[in-house]
Amino acid sequence: MAEDKVTIFYNHQYYYSFANVMNADDRGLQFGDGCYEWIRVHKGHPFALSYHVDRLYRSMRLLGIRAVIAPDEFTEIHEIIAEENEIEEGYLILVVTRGAGVHDFTVPGRMALKPNTLVYARPLDTAAVEKAQQGVSCVTAEDTRWPHCDILSLNMLPNIMDRAAAQKKGAYDAIYVRDDLVTEATHSNLFIVKDGVIWTTKADNHLLKGITRQLIFTRVAPTCGVTVIEPEQENQLITRERLMSAEEVFLTNSEAGVIPVLSIDGKPVGDGKIGKVTANLQEHYLHLLNDGLP
Repeated sequence: MAEDKVTIFYNHQYYYSFANVMNADDRGLQFGDGCYEWIRVHKGHPFALSYHVDRLYRSMRLLGIRAVIAPDEFTEIHEIIAEENEIEEGYLILVVTRGAGVHDFTVPGRMALKPNTLVYARPLDTAAVEKAQQGVSCVTAEDTRWPHCDILSLNMLPNIMDRAAAQKKGAYDAIYVRDDLVTEATHSNLFIVKDGVIWTTKADNHLLKGITRQLIFTRVAPTCGVTVIEPEQENQLITRERLMSAEEVFLTNSEAGVIPVLSIDGKPVGDGKIGKVTANLQEHYLHLLNDGLP
């Protein structure tokens, strides 16, 4: 991306500077009152944008934020922002806040404020992505976040602080455990492999239904001929013990796709190398990424 060129979208208009975008009274700034999406750009185009927009609208509905831009409009907006900013490998940030108003510690009525919508682009650190795809270490952490982790809101401070604590220990990420049950990592979903079958925690309000997670279920695993299970029976749930005894463990997120976990809390996962199932998923996910997905 050229350093002297930036194009952003804000409330139905395109700008060439962030100078007049942020309002000090915006509730996103004051309270984190909004939601967002992080969208991968590959070969100059947004990847799985429709999936992200669907999830954004779900977050908006749960937060009671009304829509002021139709979902199908976002396709052209994101393509323009990626092209204008000369992004080949990067990401787009889509932010929607409830709007600007007085510092009132309540939720205004649905029509009281006009929501603000921002889209901008940044280049991706591809070297960091490639390094993560070669395998990472993780640590476990108690999941003490609020009970609505299925909303990708602007309130991500607990996740950020828990990941920072993990990084101080030399780990890539922290894996959350709530009441001895594994939920997800701070910015990734988590899967384990046992007897060639993939297991992951059932999506509920305690974890985010990640886009890459969805693609593992619907597109990647089927092409690999691998079964994915979301256990519901108590004796099959992913406990800390089952996590630590798994044959393979991997994370998924929109940034790096499928990320092998080679050790947890200093103990190797399996033989400490990328497992066959994980490697197969990585290969097929890369094919999907190269093919593109609207």
